[in-house]
Amino acid sequence: MRMRLFLLLVVLLLVSGSLSAMEYAKNPYKAMVLSALLPGGGQVYNNAYIKAVAVVGLQAYLVNSAFYNHDKMEQFEAMMDGSGSFDDLLYQSRRDKYRDNLRSDYWWIGTVMVLSVADAFVDAHLYNFKAEKDKVRLKFEDKMLRLEYRF
Repeated sequence: MRMRLFLLLVVLLLVSGSLSAMEYAKNPYKAMVLSALLPGGGQVYNNAYIKAVAVVGLQAYLVNSAFYNHDKMEQFEAMMDGSGSFDDLLYQSRRDKYRDNLRSDYWWIGTVMVLSVADAFVDAHLYNFKAEKDKVRLKFEDKMLRLEYRF
Protein backbone atom coordinates (compact mmCIF):
# COMPACT_ATOMS: atom_id res chain seq x y z
CA MET A 1 0.00 0.00 0.00
CA ARG A 2 2.79 2.44 0.90
CA MET A 3 4.64 1.63 -2.31
CA ARG A 4 1.55 2.41 -4.39
CA LEU A 5 1.10 5.71 -2.58
CA PHE A 6 4.76 6.55 -3.13
CA LEU A 7 4.54 5.71 -6.85
CA LEU A 8 1.37 7.78 -7.19
CA LEU A 9 3.12 10.73 -5.55
CA VAL A 10 6.09 10.40 -7.91
CA VAL A 11 3.81 10.24 -10.97
CA LEU A 12 1.86 13.30 -9.81
CA LEU A 13 5.10 15.15 -9.20
CA LEU A 14 6.42 14.32 -12.66
CA VAL A 15 3.12 15.32 -14.28
CA SER A 16 3.05 18.61 -12.40
CA GLY A 17 6.67 19.19 -13.39
CA SER A 18 5.95 18.59 -17.06
CA LEU A 19 2.82 20.73 -16.96
CA SER A 20 4.70 23.49 -15.21
CA ALA A 21 7.20 23.59 -18.08
CA MET A 22 4.51 25.48 -19.97
CA GLU A 23 4.43 28.19 -17.33
CA TYR A 24 6.33 31.41 -17.78
CA ALA A 25 7.28 31.75 -14.12
CA LYS A 26 7.76 29.22 -11.35
CA ASN A 27 6.42 29.52 -7.83
CA PRO A 28 9.44 29.43 -5.48
CA TYR A 29 7.38 28.37 -2.48
CA LYS A 30 5.88 25.44 -4.37
CA ALA A 31 9.39 24.38 -5.43
CA MET A 32 10.57 24.67 -1.83
CA VAL A 33 7.71 22.57 -0.44
CA LEU A 34 8.08 19.91 -3.13
CA SER A 35 11.80 19.67 -2.41
CA ALA A 36 11.17 19.37 1.33
CA LEU A 37 8.53 16.65 0.91
CA LEU A 38 10.29 14.54 -1.70
CA PRO A 39 14.03 14.57 -2.37
CA GLY A 40 14.56 16.16 -5.77
CA GLY A 41 10.91 17.21 -6.04
CA GLY A 42 11.67 20.91 -6.32
CA GLN A 43 14.37 20.23 -8.87
CA VAL A 44 11.92 18.25 -11.03
CA TYR A 45 9.43 21.12 -10.71
CA ASN A 46 12.13 23.51 -11.96
CA ASN A 47 13.01 21.14 -14.82
CA ALA A 48 16.51 20.56 -13.40
CA TYR A 49 16.46 16.80 -13.86
CA ILE A 50 20.19 16.22 -13.47
CA LYS A 51 20.14 18.02 -10.12
CA ALA A 52 17.13 15.94 -9.09
CA VAL A 53 18.95 12.70 -9.87
CA ALA A 54 21.99 13.94 -7.92
CA VAL A 55 19.88 14.88 -4.88
CA VAL A 56 17.97 11.58 -4.90
CA GLY A 57 21.17 9.58 -5.30
CA LEU A 58 22.96 11.42 -2.52
CA GLN A 59 20.01 11.14 -0.14
CA ALA A 60 19.62 7.43 -0.93
CA TYR A 61 23.32 6.85 -0.24
CA LEU A 62 23.15 8.74 3.07
CA VAL A 63 19.99 6.96 4.25
CA ASN A 64 21.51 3.59 3.33
CA SER A 65 24.68 4.51 5.23
CA ALA A 66 22.60 5.53 8.25
CA PHE A 67 20.79 2.17 8.27
CA TYR A 68 24.10 0.32 7.95
CA ASN A 69 25.72 2.27 10.80
CA HIS A 70 22.65 1.80 13.00
CA ASP A 71 22.64 -1.95 12.43
CA LYS A 72 26.38 -2.25 13.16
CA MET A 73 26.01 -0.12 16.30
CA GLU A 74 23.25 -2.38 17.59
CA GLN A 75 25.25 -5.48 16.67
CA PHE A 76 28.26 -4.41 18.76
CA GLU A 77 26.01 -3.27 21.59
CA ALA A 78 24.42 -6.73 21.68
CA MET A 79 27.89 -8.32 21.87
CA MET A 80 28.78 -6.35 25.00
CA ASP A 81 28.16 -8.25 28.23
CA GLY A 82 29.10 -5.50 30.70
CA SER A 83 31.96 -7.43 32.28
CA GLY A 84 34.61 -4.82 31.50
CA SER A 85 36.85 -7.36 29.76
CA PHE A 86 39.14 -6.49 26.86
CA ASP A 87 36.59 -7.77 24.36
CA ASP A 88 33.92 -5.67 26.03
CA LEU A 89 36.06 -2.53 25.68
CA LEU A 90 36.77 -3.40 22.04
CA TYR A 91 33.06 -3.82 21.29
CA GLN A 92 32.33 -0.55 23.07
CA SER A 93 34.86 1.39 21.01
CA ARG A 94 33.49 -0.08 17.77
CA ARG A 95 29.93 0.69 18.87
CA ASP A 96 30.97 4.28 19.59
CA LYS A 97 32.58 4.54 16.14
CA TYR A 98 29.38 3.47 14.42
CA ARG A 99 27.30 5.76 16.64
CA ASP A 100 29.50 8.70 15.60
CA ASN A 101 29.14 7.69 11.96
CA LEU A 102 25.36 7.50 12.42
CA ARG A 103 25.26 11.02 13.87
CA SER A 104 27.36 12.24 10.97
CA ASP A 105 24.95 10.61 8.52
CA TYR A 106 21.99 12.33 10.19
CA TRP A 107 23.80 15.66 9.97
CA TRP A 108 24.59 15.18 6.27
CA ILE A 109 21.02 14.09 5.48
CA GLY A 110 19.74 17.31 7.02
CA THR A 111 22.36 19.43 5.30
CA VAL A 112 21.63 17.94 1.87
CA MET A 113 17.91 18.47 2.45
CA VAL A 114 18.36 22.13 3.44
CA LEU A 115 20.65 22.78 0.46
CA SER A 116 18.21 21.03 -1.87
CA VAL A 117 15.32 23.16 -0.60
CA ALA A 118 17.40 26.34 -0.96
CA ASP A 119 18.48 25.34 -4.48
CA ALA A 120 14.88 24.71 -5.55
CA PHE A 121 13.76 28.04 -4.09
CA VAL A 122 16.52 30.03 -5.83
CA ASP A 123 16.14 28.11 -9.09
CA ALA A 124 12.42 28.91 -9.20
CA HIS A 125 13.13 32.60 -8.55
CA LEU A 126 15.64 32.70 -11.40
CA TYR A 127 13.60 30.55 -13.79
CA ASN A 128 12.72 33.41 -16.16
CA PHE A 129 15.82 35.51 -15.46
CA LYS A 130 17.01 35.57 -19.07
CA ALA A 131 13.64 36.81 -20.36
CA GLU A 132 13.56 39.55 -17.73
CA LYS A 133 17.17 40.49 -18.42
CA ASP A 134 16.43 40.97 -22.12
CA LYS A 135 13.81 43.58 -21.24
CA VAL A 136 16.35 45.92 -19.63
CA ARG A 137 19.08 47.59 -21.65
CA LEU A 138 21.75 49.96 -20.49
CA LYS A 139 23.20 52.05 -23.32
CA PHE A 140 26.22 54.31 -23.28
CA GLU A 141 25.97 57.00 -25.95
CA ASP A 142 28.02 60.09 -26.41
CA LYS A 143 28.65 61.00 -22.73
CA MET A 144 25.16 59.87 -21.83
CA LEU A 145 23.82 56.84 -20.07
CA ARG A 146 20.40 55.64 -21.11
CA LEU A 147 18.31 52.93 -19.48
CA GLU A 148 15.64 51.25 -21.61
CA TYR A 149 12.95 48.96 -20.29
CA ARG A 150 10.59 47.07 -22.59
CA PHE A 151 7.21 45.89 -21.36
